[in-house]
Amino acid sequence: MNQGKVETAVPAPVTPAHDTMRRLQIGIAGVLTVLLLVGMAGLIGDRARENAGQSAALDPAVNMPGEEQKSASAPLEELGVQPVSKDENALTPVKVPQAVPAAPAATTVPDLEPDPALARARQSKQ
Repeated sequence: MNQGKVETAVPAPVTPAHDTMRRLQIGIAGVLTVLLLVGMAGLIGDRARENAGQSAALDPAVNMPGEEQKSASAPLEELGVQPVSKDENALTPVKVPQAVPAAPAATTVPDLEPDPALARARQSKQ
């Protein structure tokens, strides 16, 4: 018995013909997979066109792209919310908040201004 010696199996060298055959098999399988996927996509597209044609034949009304269909009820109206104009707001004792006019873009928020004490602390550390 050989103690202390470990024998390792050396793999057989790969022949170029075997490597070429393996690459050809993978390539052919890839091409067949792509053809299968393209064929299935074509079938799905044809089926969708047939279904769209059948549903268009069943619906006699023509809907133009720019026209939106109006629903019978609005969700806010179902909740009891009614739009209030400024004239109606002036007549009621309880005031409904109106939209605030947009502030100019040059204004800054005080919380977002740099802290001068922090700037001095950074300068003193350098």
